Amino acid sequence: MLVLLVSFFQGATLFSLAKQPQPALVQMVNGKSIIGQSVEWDLRTEATIHSFIEEILPLLRWESNKLPKEFAQSGENKLVKVPLLGDVSVSRINYAASFALSDGFMKAYLQSLPKLYSGHSKQDIQEVVLQISSLSSPQVVKMNPRQWTVDAISTLKYFGDGNELVDMEPYNTRIHLKAVRQPKFVMEPTPAVRLVNGIRAAGLEITLIEPLLEQ
Repeated sequence: MLVLLVSFFQGATLFSLAKQPQPALVQMVNGKSIIGQSVEWDLRTEATIHSFIEEILPLLRWESNKLPKEFAQSGENKLVKVPLLGDVSVSRINYAASFALSDGFMKAYLQSLPKLYSGHSKQDIQEVVLQISSLSSPQVVKMNPRQWTVDAISTLKYFGDGNELVDMEPYNTRIHLKAVRQPKFVMEPTPAVRLVNGIRAAGLEITLIEPLLEQ
């Protein structure tokens, strides 16, 4: 399982670097320059949208004490108090990932996490892993070409203290997201924040995650 977690973090970092938009003028290390194709700031391909969801969704539901060494040493699984939300405390990884949510949705999402933590603790669940099976093609929101919805078919897997699979349940959702200007990052104090900043470089933001109703 630890190998799987390391692969996930490494893969997410590589994906976030690979999908960053190419600038119009690319300067080579040998001093020469080439012209790359420039695109509108709010244009997002299906591959970019899917990669963003595949990387950020598991981090939003992440619960585990088993982390790659760099993350464990930084205490990324520890709880932190959320500013302006009173006594609400969430894991540092979940908190870092929540910055990929819109301001309006971020607060409600973070407030929902402590109840999930408590329920899992009572069931002696030590690790929660979200596994995405498929993503639908992005559907443009009517009258707003900068916003999309994507249906995600996923599974939440629950593991006990001995790494045994305790339970699993479907986690099928409709994800609402929009194009935003690429954020400017001034400070990257922790591995989790650096990872999430790389994902957010896609210039996307989730505005809502809602249950996917059966057709």
